[in-house]
Amino acid sequence: MTAGMGQRAGGASGSAHLFLREEEMRLGYEAMLRAGRELAQICGDCLQQEKIGPAHQRVLFLIATHPGITMSGLLTVLAITKQSLNRVLQELVERGFVERRTRAADLRLKLLHLTETGTALEARLFDLQRERMTRAYREAGGQAVDGFRRVLALLAMGPERI
Repeated sequence: MTAGMGQRAGGASGSAHLFLREEEMRLGYEAMLRAGRELAQICGDCLQQEKIGPAHQRVLFLIATHPGITMSGLLTVLAITKQSLNRVLQELVERGFVERRTRAADLRLKLLHLTETGTALEARLFDLQRERMTRAYREAGGQAVDGFRRVLALLAMGPERI
């Protein structure tokens, strides 16, 4: 019988000097993959109903979280090609979920905002994920959540900053 994800055979918790072992790293990476897949699947029915995909959801989430973000800002965060982002963004604009606004100071700069419809859809999608995340956060406890966020933030910084 194998140990469950995130546990070593025998159920012993990792001590400070053991968490850098390859086995622990692999368990952590697998847990991130499974968690990401699970959070994406939670929204599957809603996305299918709206006839959009996970890429659309990521863009909606980022615009909701960063109102007025630019195309360049999205490209930086998502690390995808401009062509891929253009396709997704154009669909969201055509469907009335996103609007492009300009600033009087620089008419070339397009600031992205969710429409009322886009805000409602993004909130519905995030509510599905928030429910699962809330249960997991409560179960893990505040100290574990803080540690989890610190690890993810450091991973997101890239190798040159750590």
